[in-house]
Amino acid sequence: MKKKAIWLIALLCVGLCFLFWQKSRLTAQISERLAQQHIQVAKVESQLFPAQLSLHNVKFQQKARWFFFEKIVLELNPTALLGGELKLNEIQLHNGNIANSQWQGLNVSLKPTALSWQDVAHLLNALPQNAPLNLQKPVQMAFSAQATRAASQIQLQGNVRLSQNGLAFEQLAGQWQFERPLYGDVKTMALQLKQGHLRSEAQGETNRYQLDFTDLSINQIPFSQGKILLEFQPHFINGKLTLAPQGNVDFQFYQQPDRVQFSAQNIAIEQWLTLFKLPVLATGQAQLKGKVALVDQQIEQGQASLQIANGKVKNVNLLAIVAQRLPINYDSTRLQNMDSPFEQLTAQLIWDQQKMQWQNLQLRDPYFQLTGEGTVDQVSQQCDFLVNLNLREKKYQNFRLPLHFFGDCHSPQYKIESTQGLKKQLKDLFKQRLSR
Repeated sequence: MKKKAIWLIALLCVGLCFLFWQKSRLTAQISERLAQQHIQVAKVESQLFPAQLSLHNVKFQQKARWFFFEKIVLELNPTALLGGELKLNEIQLHNGNIANSQWQGLNVSLKPTALSWQDVAHLLNALPQNAPLNLQKPVQMAFSAQATRAASQIQLQGNVRLSQNGLAFEQLAGQWQFERPLYGDVKTMALQLKQGHLRSEAQGETNRYQLDFTDLSINQIPFSQGKILLEFQPHFINGKLTLAPQGNVDFQFYQQPDRVQFSAQNIAIEQWLTLFKLPVLATGQAQLKGKVALVDQQIEQGQASLQIANGKVKNVNLLAIVAQRLPINYDSTRLQNMDSPFEQLTAQLIWDQQKMQWQNLQLRDPYFQLTGEGTVDQVSQQCDFLVNLNLREKKYQNFRLPLHFFGDCHSPQYKIESTQGLKKQLKDLFKQRLSR
């Protein structure tokens, strides 16, 4: 019995000695590799229970930008360590920040299924140079990340697969929370992504990224599939969002001051209005071109030209209003609809944090034309529009119906602005009909 106990103690001592030797060897290897890649580390600490290495005050450069981490912890696989292999169970990056960037307080956790020391060496070689990953085989891992930017916080989590072809994401979930509303009362942008694939390319001072995605939703608004192209220049970012089959958006982001210029083609306007919690006044495929100014991560003001073809005005039947006042010929089935189909709608949109103005509003329908202007209160969802309806039928072409729409944008009320003027128009119209 005593012999067995002695043998067991001896084996444990040998195992511990081997583990300590492996740990010391790994510490020396990683210190050498970090020095080769010009990654500065103030101190490397190691411990056996749990088996991990801690790198303190890590600093490295990627292109012209410096990255700092207060601490990086490498948790080792003890079973692999006993077998003479070096594999990582988890990588933790604590309290990081990026020079000349507003992103601070970066914390990342990576839990790979099988990440060898050779893979780490390839990653260390590629990271400072923004070079392609040269992995022996794809590496899968679960990850979570948090960061702060000024008065906002962002969180991401999901599964990622690293390979020579880039990064593949699965079941990605994220949330960007703002201390003050981005616009109106939008204080959160929540993201869900079923699948995505990120590729990168560097040419001189330009870095290009392409993210292909499937089943993306933002604030529960679905965007089935598409891709995002980003081109980072020294002083601005060029971007293109392509949504199949929901149109595309070209944009440029500039800093100092922060501003965005954009041009959208064939987008589903109701999706974007809903995304920003704005009343859906009209639906259809829209063309938009404009610019937005941002201050402290808030949309301070913006303007855009809007054009929608073959859409609908929501929650208002304009034809029913006209038909009650004039004996015109019309399709009676259209009176049963709550919405108003139109051939074309154009407007100039101007907005700030409180209101959106619809200026130079023009709408064309087979029976009438509408012109006017109005405002939408972003928070209370109240609308106030003054418009004129002109009939397109030749015998009524001089007839004008002035309308005032007001109240809840989702179920607006209306009244005729000048009943005396309307009576006079009708009287003149009947005189013309009788004189014939």
